[in-house]
Amino acid sequence: MAMDQRNVREILDGVFARQDMDDVCRRRDVGGIIRILGKYGVTQGQIASLTGIAQGRISEYKTGKRIPTAKSTFEAFADGLGMPAHLRHSLGLSPKSDGNGADGAQLISGEFQIPTDTFDLQLLAEEVGKRGDALKRRELLGMIARLGATTALAQNEVWERLSYALAKPSAIDEAIVREMEARSAGFHRLEEIMSAGSIYKGLALHLKEVGTILNGTTTDPKDELRRRLIVVAAESSVLAGWIASDMGSPTTARNFYSTAERAAKEANDPSIVACAYAYRSYIPSAKGSHGRARALLASALEVLPPSASPGTMSWLAARHAEESAALGDKESAIHSWARAEEAFSISDPEEDRVWTRFLDQDRFDSFRIATYSRMGRLNEAEEMAHAVIARLPHVERKRAAIILADIATAHLVQGSIDAAAKLARDGLAAVRETEYAIWLPRFEVLAESLRRWHTQPMVRAFMEDLAMTKRQFSSSQR
Repeated sequence: MAMDQRNVREILDGVFARQDMDDVCRRRDVGGIIRILGKYGVTQGQIASLTGIAQGRISEYKTGKRIPTAKSTFEAFADGLGMPAHLRHSLGLSPKSDGNGADGAQLISGEFQIPTDTFDLQLLAEEVGKRGDALKRRELLGMIARLGATTALAQNEVWERLSYALAKPSAIDEAIVREMEARSAGFHRLEEIMSAGSIYKGLALHLKEVGTILNGTTTDPKDELRRRLIVVAAESSVLAGWIASDMGSPTTARNFYSTAERAAKEANDPSIVACAYAYRSYIPSAKGSHGRARALLASALEVLPPSASPGTMSWLAARHAEESAALGDKESAIHSWARAEEAFSISDPEEDRVWTRFLDQDRFDSFRIATYSRMGRLNEAEEMAHAVIARLPHVERKRAAIILADIATAHLVQGSIDAAAKLARDGLAAVRETEYAIWLPRFEVLAESLRRWHTQPMVRAFMEDLAMTKRQFSSSQR
């Protein structure tokens, strides 16, 4: 066995010196890496043993059935195979993995310490996107607290390339496109724990830069780099629409969604169109227009290519189940929920589209809670809600707000007025705490339904809390 290991190491050292290996690393083509190694006698089983990645997944990478995008996957290959510095650089990795996450960061007292004079919000998003896998929330909050949103732009090689591309868009290259893709993915990550207002300007500037580069290039269906930039523009636009909606501007949100849909059609990427429809569905849903919300979700499911994105399919089907249950259509709710569970069982958020990476077990369970509560399965829904909320980290209280609103609505339907008002108050507290205004209309709908019981102490307290919350967001948006 020891001799086998020495032989493998000798083979790896020789292959890593080849130009074709450098070429596939520059393309971040993990399947190409596996095929080249196989050509020189390194088996998939040996690669799996060295990298810690299951052999079945290695086979999928080799055949192109699955295309890895998470930085953790590239790190596993580079670390496990012992790649030299020049190949790590070609893969977009630091010369040596420090094990702490963000390149250049130091882990001190459980939090990342990053020099505040080298990063701004855009570069933070870029760094988070390059990492690929989910950061521990405490680590990310530590980064944000030290970076702020107003630090000067870093004057490094990346920004020099970007400045040149903005001045001469026809000069875009693989490095620029990778940076933009990483930044887009990073903004999607940041949205999960930062308020809308704190990241909107950085995201808007990112979109402006992508648009400037695209406007300076020539339309060419064969230009893969340009197509990838269009996808970046579309993915960033759907997020901007979501954030605009959260900030209380549905008209701006719809404009961003329309931009995303046009870009997605140009890039021939219908999954983004489906995502835009899904995001749009939250606007009528929050106002109680569940029929309109379900129609948008039905359109999303119709345009989503089969098996294109299991995470997106799971999300859309879960939302469709939720809206069907709200309409009293239990049969459709049950059918859609079965579809959501099937897709979720094979999904891998870290290898799926950037907008599905929020869909972990807790978030999936929150859709189950909403669906069950609206179907009248309140005991199951409430038991699950308590379990989910109890295990949510403090910084993920955004999820708690909507879970509490769903359970409050279910109690109201069953006539438990006091319980509904108490849960609604708890949900409002989470809305204020996280500055996540997108769910505020849901609580306004609850208030309208509870108004007839306004003399009851708990209902009155909820109404007062709602008025206070609306004043808070109104003043913050001035």
